Amino acid sequence: MNVRWCVVAAVTLAACASSSGLKGAPLSAFAPEGITDQPPQRHALLVGVDQFEDGRFQALHYAGADARALGLALGEFDDVRALVRPEETRRAAILEALEALEKRIRTPRDTVLLYFSTHGSLVQRPGGDLERVLVVGDTRLDLLRETGISVDELIHRAEKLPSRRVAIVLATCHSGRGKSRILDSLAQALASRKATPPRLEDVSEAVVVLSAAAFGEAAREDATLGHDVYTHFLLEGLRAGDRDQDGAVTISEAHDYARGRTWQFTEGQQRPTAESTILGVDPIVLRGRRERMGLPVIFSYAHSSDGIAVRLSGQEKGVLPGGFAADTGTQRLELLDSGTGGLLYAGDVQLNPGDRLELHRLIPPPARLELHLEAGVFMPLSNDAREGLPVAPVVGIRVRGRNWPVPHLTSEIDVSIIGNSGTTATFDSTLPYKLFGVHLQGGMGWTFELGGGAFIEPQLRLGYLWLWRRFSGAAADESLGALTLSPALELGLSPSDAFRLGLRFETSLFSARIEGAKALQVVAQISLLVGYSF
Repeated sequence: MNVRWCVVAAVTLAACASSSGLKGAPLSAFAPEGITDQPPQRHALLVGVDQFEDGRFQALHYAGADARALGLALGEFDDVRALVRPEETRRAAILEALEALEKRIRTPRDTVLLYFSTHGSLVQRPGGDLERVLVVGDTRLDLLRETGISVDELIHRAEKLPSRRVAIVLATCHSGRGKSRILDSLAQALASRKATPPRLEDVSEAVVVLSAAAFGEAAREDATLGHDVYTHFLLEGLRAGDRDQDGAVTISEAHDYARGRTWQFTEGQQRPTAESTILGVDPIVLRGRRERMGLPVIFSYAHSSDGIAVRLSGQEKGVLPGGFAADTGTQRLELLDSGTGGLLYAGDVQLNPGDRLELHRLIPPPARLELHLEAGVFMPLSNDAREGLPVAPVVGIRVRGRNWPVPHLTSEIDVSIIGNSGTTATFDSTLPYKLFGVHLQGGMGWTFELGGGAFIEPQLRLGYLWLWRRFSGAAADESLGALTLSPALELGLSPSDAFRLGLRFETSLFSARIEGAKALQVVAQISLLVGYSF
């Protein structure tokens, strides 16, 4: 969630009932400390739903126990409320508790932890998008949106809280298995899709995402642990997860502790994931307090770092996403593809006490094949071109390789179709004609990331332009063909890994005779682009 008020929202998936299920959710960024006369406080609202009035939702074994255990583990918090009784876990009671919590927050530096352990579900919006819903005590399966709590609504409430340090932990599933339930009609629709349902990381608006299991995997409860697996190790991380040894356990440290142990406990069947660009300076302290300068930490929570192994001065640190404590001094850092063993980055880094080194920017972006559709306007600029050619609409298609053959470089082939009607002056009248054109180009560009999915890309393209003018009456048709040189600038936005939106400004130079003698001609094109990345 691009949190407008710099809220931290951590959405952490955990636990499926005694069999399997999924979880996923968002976490956001946090702002610098504000100035206040009042000391900050820490608040926790913990919801665990074991029983459901709608019998189509299977009763859960450990949701209430998870909430109560987390409440005990947060003994240093100033204000802890656990809602586990049936009358406390109805929708109206939970929303009332959230409103009451908002009134207890005194300063932007207060810490707020919201925890929900319950069933999760998916509903389909009118436009076809999937929406995540938390199932509460009085939720009805056939009225999920009306009787459940939308995850988007919960995040919106978190954004409006006076605190700038808010963590949301969702111990829910939404896959239709285990600790989740969805309508059969939706399950059939999802099963018929050629692609897998979207990961919560991709459909949420979070800057930071923590997940107890990747989409398509099972998150589990375990009777021997008495909790869901991820939550059990999250609780353990509150005691032993002080990675940098500064005296405080933050939410990112607790998650990373739980991530590794959940993966080991499930023998690789459940892989908690995380995505963030700023979690390394996490101010959400769950236990203890910072008493000293901590060890350096190297980390990445970006989705693009999934599966990358980290080696520091010859020592295997683990696999991203996540964070790892490091020794101070000059260290040899190597990033490797954990599947193939291929070296992605190697270099020396200087690490000092308290440093936080974000690895994401060191990781080469993957090569992607993209298909773009474009629609725009063709505009003649030079004098001869303005006299002999009309402004015309343009449609086109572009195939490009991004980050190929080297990172940040794009290579592309583009074909544009131009068409319109116009008139040209003769000795005693004007002569109408129809214009048709094809512009075939190939080129390269260099992408500069601006953050938040935005980018700017200067490009240079070589091409060939064919133009035909078909006149009315007896006049002979005219045509020209010319090599073109086209500098261009594209401004774009990537709402997700798959989709790209762009606005391109392009000027094409070519030598040709249009109305007078052969001369340098200048035309321009402004285009809107929509692209899909494979």
